[in-house]
Amino acid sequence: MTLPGWYCRMECWEVDRFMYEIHFEIAAAGFFCLLFLANLLKKQLQSRRTAAFQILLCVMMAASFLVAGSDLCMFYYGTCEGTTLIKAASLYAEVLCLVSFHCYILSAAYRLSLDSPLLLSECILFVFMTVIILSSPWTKWCFYLDGNGMFHQQTPFLVICLFLMEHLVMDIFIVWVHYKEHLLQRRVFYSLLILMFFCAVAAEMTQKVKVEGVTVFILFVLFAFYLSLQSPDFYVDTSTGAYNRDGFFEVLRERIAYCRKTSCLLVRVRNYHSMNQIYGEETLQEVQRQIYDILKKNSANGIVYHVGASTFALILKDENLLKGVYEQLSVKIPTEWLVEDEVVRHEYSFYQISYPKDCQDYEELVQRIHYARSDHESRHKAGSLTLLHWGAVKESEAKKKVAHLLEEAVMDNSIEIQFQPIYSIEKDKITSLEVLARLKDENKNYIDPEYFIHVAEENHMIIPLGEQIFRKACIFASRNRIFDYGIEDININLSPGQCRYEKLTEVLAGIAAEHGIPMAKMHLEITESEFTDADAVSRTLQRLKETGAKVALDDFGTGYSTLSNILELPVDFVKIDKSLVWSFAEGKNQFLNDLMPMIKAEGKKIIAEGIETQEHIDIIKRLQGDFLQGYHYARPLPEKNFMRFLKEFNAQC
Repeated sequence: MTLPGWYCRMECWEVDRFMYEIHFEIAAAGFFCLLFLANLLKKQLQSRRTAAFQILLCVMMAASFLVAGSDLCMFYYGTCEGTTLIKAASLYAEVLCLVSFHCYILSAAYRLSLDSPLLLSECILFVFMTVIILSSPWTKWCFYLDGNGMFHQQTPFLVICLFLMEHLVMDIFIVWVHYKEHLLQRRVFYSLLILMFFCAVAAEMTQKVKVEGVTVFILFVLFAFYLSLQSPDFYVDTSTGAYNRDGFFEVLRERIAYCRKTSCLLVRVRNYHSMNQIYGEETLQEVQRQIYDILKKNSANGIVYHVGASTFALILKDENLLKGVYEQLSVKIPTEWLVEDEVVRHEYSFYQISYPKDCQDYEELVQRIHYARSDHESRHKAGSLTLLHWGAVKESEAKKKVAHLLEEAVMDNSIEIQFQPIYSIEKDKITSLEVLARLKDENKNYIDPEYFIHVAEENHMIIPLGEQIFRKACIFASRNRIFDYGIEDININLSPGQCRYEKLTEVLAGIAAEHGIPMAKMHLEITESEFTDADAVSRTLQRLKETGAKVALDDFGTGYSTLSNILELPVDFVKIDKSLVWSFAEGKNQFLNDLMPMIKAEGKKIIAEGIETQEHIDIIKRLQGDFLQGYHYARPLPEKNFMRFLKEFNAQC
C-alpha cells in the first residue's frame, strides 16, 4: 500500500494523534448510532418537533460515520483527488447537520411551516450550497487541496460559513423571543447546542480546532438534552401505554400553530373520584388500560391520549370522523368491567370541540378542555355527546371569576355584610337581625349571594368565608352595642359545607368569646333544601346548641321540603320561605293553614320571610306566627343605615 505524501511527511507523534482522533470519531459515531436506535425503538409522539429531532439524530449519526470514514480513507488510501472528494462529502455532511438543527429549532418554536416563503427561500439556498460544495472537487469553487494535501478555502466557502452562522444567530433569537412559553431548562439546552454548532462552524473557517472535537461536545449536550427533555418516554402514560397529557397539549399547540383543522373527542369516566374510593386505584387502572385498548381499536386512525385520571382524548382530522368514532364508542365501551372477580360499573361523558370552528386559538381550546375534565355530570346526560361551544363553558368562566373575587375577599378581609331587621309580633319591635354577606363583581355590581356561596362551597372557600362573616357580625354587635337597642338574636346562615367541618363549633365559639358576644345571642340558620348529609348536619347543630346558640331551619318549603327535618333536627326556629307566603296570599295553596299549626305543636317558633304587604302580616298573625322579615320593614342595610333604622323604629314602639 502506498501512503499519501502528506502522511509520509508527518512526525510519529502526529501520526499517533491523528489515529487517536480517528478512534475518537469512531466512538462518537457509535454513540450517535446507539442514541438514534434507542430513540427509534420508542413510541414516538406524532409531531413535527419529534420528527425533526429524529432527522437530526439520523443526520448527526450519518455525518459522524462519514467524517470518521473519510479520515480513515484519507489515512490509508488518500490521493489528492480522492481526498478532495472525501473532504467535500464530509463538509456537506456538516452543513446538513447544521441545517437539520436549524429545522429542529424552527419546529420547536412551531415555525416550520412547509408553505412558508422563508422556508422555501432557505431550501433554494441550501440547494445552491449543495451544488457548490459537492462540485468543488472538480470546479474548486468552494475549496481545493494542493499537491501537499493542504486545504485552501475559496470565497464561497466563507460565504457559506457566514450564512450558517447567521442562521445560528437567528436560532438564538427564536429560542429566547418566540419560545418564551417553554421551560427555561429547554431554552438553555437549545442555547448550548447553538453555541456548540457555532463553534463548529468557526473551527471549520479558521482550521485552528478540529471540528470533530466540537462534535464530541455536541454529542454530550445532545445526550443530556435527550435524557432531560426530549425522550419519547416523557410523553407516554405508564399506567395505560397511551400518550399522556403533556403529549396531548404539545400536539394540539403544534396543530393550531400551523392552522391545521383539528377535532377533539374527550371521553370522561363519570364520578371517577368516588369510584376510586370504592374500588381502589389499582383496580381502576386496569379498567383504564382496557378502555384505552378499546379506544385505540376504534379511533379511525386518530391518536389516543390519557389526559387525566378520568379522561381520555382523541385527536381527529375532522368532525365527521369524530362523530363516527363517538357512535362506535358509545356502543362498544362497556358500562360494567370484571376485574379480579369484582364488577366495576362506569358511566361516560363525551365532549367534542373543533378548531377553528368552535374556538379561535390554543388558549381557548385548552380552556374548553379543562372544562370538560371538571365535574359537570349533573348537566349532561350519561353517554351523550356535548359540544364544547362558548355557551357550554360560559358558566364555568363566570364561576372562575367569582372564585377569584372570593379568594381576594377572603385574603383581604373585604367581604361586605348587611343587616335586615326581624320584627317580633309578640314584642311589637325589632328583636333580631339577619347578617347577609355581599360580594361585588369587577363592575361594582352585587353578585347573587346564593350563587357566590355555592361557588365558595365548590372551591373549598366556605370555611374561611364563613369565619370572616361571623367575625364581622361579632365586631358589628360589639362596636354598636346592639343589645342595648332591643336586639336579642343575631341570625347568621350556615352552609352544609360549614356543618361538615368538625371544628366549626369551637371556631365560632372562640370568635364570639374574643369579641365578648355570648353564643346564646347567636341564631344560626341552615338551609333545608341544601341537605346532603343530614347526620353530619344534625351532629354539628347539636354541638352548637350545647354552646347556647339557637338553631333555625331556613327557607322551609323550598326544594326537597320534608316535615321530618323539623322533627329530627335540633332546631328552635323554622323560617317559612317567601314563596309559601306569597302563594298563600294569592290563593294558590292553603298549605300554611296546616303547616304552621303543626310546627307550633312541635314547640318551634316561626319566622316568616318575604313580608311585603299588610295582607302578609295579617296572614302570619292569624296563623300564630312569631316573627316577620321582609321589605315591608326594611331591605338589607349597611351598618350605619341599619343602626339609624333600628333606633328610630324601636323608639316608636
